[in-house]
Amino acid sequence: MEKIETKYQKIKKDIENKINTGEFRSGEKIPSERKLCELYNISRMTARQAVNELVKEGIVYREKGRGTFVSSPNFLQRNVKSFTDTLRERGFNPSTNIIEFSTVYNLREISNIMEVPYETKFYKLKRLRLGNELPMALETVYIQKDRCLGLHKYDISKSLYEVLEEHYGYKVENISCDIDACIANNIMMKVFNMKKPRALLKITGISYTSNGEKLFYEESYYRPDLYKYRVDIFRRT
Repeated sequence: MEKIETKYQKIKKDIENKINTGEFRSGEKIPSERKLCELYNISRMTARQAVNELVKEGIVYREKGRGTFVSSPNFLQRNVKSFTDTLRERGFNPSTNIIEFSTVYNLREISNIMEVPYETKFYKLKRLRLGNELPMALETVYIQKDRCLGLHKYDISKSLYEVLEEHYGYKVENISCDIDACIANNIMMKVFNMKKPRALLKITGISYTSNGEKLFYEESYYRPDLYKYRVDIFRRT
């Protein structure tokens, strides 16, 4: 038994090294169990154990009828921090494609959420957020126009938090959000470069300033295999 464990752990480590060095890239198929047996001169059981361990750790994933593929790196959002800062801290290169920047009004639902008159004008900012060129999130932000006139003059492809704090004096102190799951439609599949419908993480929320004012409303869609949210729940005493 000890001999089998030593073998499969060695194979697992070798496959991990090949993933880390880029020999097996994100989304690429790794050799089948049969091929691993030939490459490493091991039994089918040993090959399966090595792959199972990689699957358990989220390093690779299986697709029925297709094979086993290298997982994409994922990013963990733990607190009030911008997408840009979250990725930079993990050593990845964040980038943004501005899909839409416009002035909108007569938005009953958004106005109700933000507790402002129905005719209030909002800036609508829709951005595709990427990490190392991988589409990770589609964000749509609604913020009152009269609170940040001329927002388009600044670099809104980077951290919106930084722009709002540096140029308008608004500091985001906390966020109240709802987290749901949904299935990607045809538009989302195209945005996220998906070949078939997959689950997405839908997060809607209100960002508040340090004095408790509602600053903006956001509706975002994330690929759960690339981006994670952590929620810590504490017992009240």
